[in-house]
Amino acid sequence: MVKFSLRRIQEMLAPKPENQDNVAAQSYEALVQKIEDSLTNLSVQVDKLRMRYQNMVSRSKEYFEKCIEALVARDNERAKMYAIEIAEIKRLADIVMRCSLVLEQIKVRLETILELGEIMGLMVPLTSIIEAVEKEVSLVVPEASKNLKELVESIEDFTTSSSVYVDTVPMGDVEINKDAESVLEEAKRIAAEQVKKSFPEVPVLTEEERVVYSYIMKCGEELDVAKCASELGLDVSQVKVTINSLQEKGLIEVQKAEAT
Repeated sequence: MVKFSLRRIQEMLAPKPENQDNVAAQSYEALVQKIEDSLTNLSVQVDKLRMRYQNMVSRSKEYFEKCIEALVARDNERAKMYAIEIAEIKRLADIVMRCSLVLEQIKVRLETILELGEIMGLMVPLTSIIEAVEKEVSLVVPEASKNLKELVESIEDFTTSSSVYVDTVPMGDVEINKDAESVLEEAKRIAAEQVKKSFPEVPVLTEEERVVYSYIMKCGEELDVAKCASELGLDVSQVKVTINSLQEKGLIEVQKAEAT
């Protein structure tokens, strides 16, 4: 009588280890392809955001000049209207710049993942970053948000089908959250600094600043300070102080005359 071991039969019928390896390899290759596709998409979106930001800067400068013209003309209502628009553009520009910086960070992380081959060790904290900014990104660049969602889904599919890689994740939830928070905080800080440089505050002009600025605009590139003071009924010292004030407020740029 021949006896069969049920356990042995089950082992014989079970998928071969190499088949499991093939499935894991295919899953890995699919994820790598998704990362490469995401890199291409993110590069395009980052460029679009940079261009959008520059357009916002140009529009803001245009409104800034019109706001100053209104202030000089004592048209406070029109000046207020432009000031409100500038503030709104500035708010949106901050979001655009912040999203651009975060997407750039995600792009760099994806490049590192491909270069080092550390799929899960670097991917898991990346998904945390993506989830943290997904809502804000969707408001500015919905195409990029969609691409990031698909990337996260691919990562989740990979982790559920390839437990070998999941076991190698070296980071805990606390460290992952810190990684995401540090990226977001840095993007927020840099964006705030960039926006502050690109979007000057709408100034409040004193009466002296208003008349001197108006006089300067009529004179063109060169200004005779003594003549200006005489025609406006001001002291030369008052004109000089006012010119410095206008320069500090970003309304004029003073250049020293070249010695002859």
